[in-house]
Amino acid sequence: MPGCTILRCETKDYAAAAMPRGKSERNHQVEGQLDRTVYRCPAGKSPLELGRNTETALRNAGFQILFTDVYAGGARFYMTAQKGPYWVNLGVVSDAYDLTVVKQKEMEQAMTANADGWAEQVKQTGRVSVYGINFDTGKATIRAESEPVLNEVAKMLQANAPWAMLVAGHTDNVGANDMNLALSRQRAESVIAWLAGRGVDKTRLAPAGFGDTRPVAPNTDEEGRRKNRRVDLVKVY
Repeated sequence: MPGCTILRCETKDYAAAAMPRGKSERNHQVEGQLDRTVYRCPAGKSPLELGRNTETALRNAGFQILFTDVYAGGARFYMTAQKGPYWVNLGVVSDAYDLTVVKQKEMEQAMTANADGWAEQVKQTGRVSVYGINFDTGKATIRAESEPVLNEVAKMLQANAPWAMLVAGHTDNVGANDMNLALSRQRAESVIAWLAGRGVDKTRLAPAGFGDTRPVAPNTDEEGRRKNRRVDLVKVY
């Protein structure tokens, strides 16, 4: 808007920001490349005027307006918009115009998940979450593409022979709770059987299944459900 000046700004290659999609989804998080700019605008520009101008400009640019919230007759204005991978969140209070833009993308993995990295994490925290052990849908059958990850798990256990570990299966919230509890334990047992077949002493490993009772992310979208589908290795002693 004419007359507005930048107070502060920041750019991050990868970060998360809240992008409300409704009053019941105020904490919806979007991850990716983030740009945030805070402006100070002329005193004669009301939050409602600034917000509606931005809303119209985004609509004209092809964005879908997902959420707007106006307080106290226009004294505060909040909005979320999306176009493809681009998410925009605006908050205007008094003369402060706060604009956050996230280009949604997957994080580029800089650290390799392998035996040495997992062992270090177990030494520090007593546990590690392992991703990449995949199963047939609704079954405990391990898929072939899981072998590189399982080979690293076997390598870690063989290099730390005194460790006794709990192998805990976790699922997302798709399906009935009882089914998920049983399935997660069966998958833990499949992992133990696979490791035993590669020379790991089976008596060092105990299976457990927690279904969807211990999520590490919301189950509201596929990204959160993906994070919840995991195998935890917990050091018992």
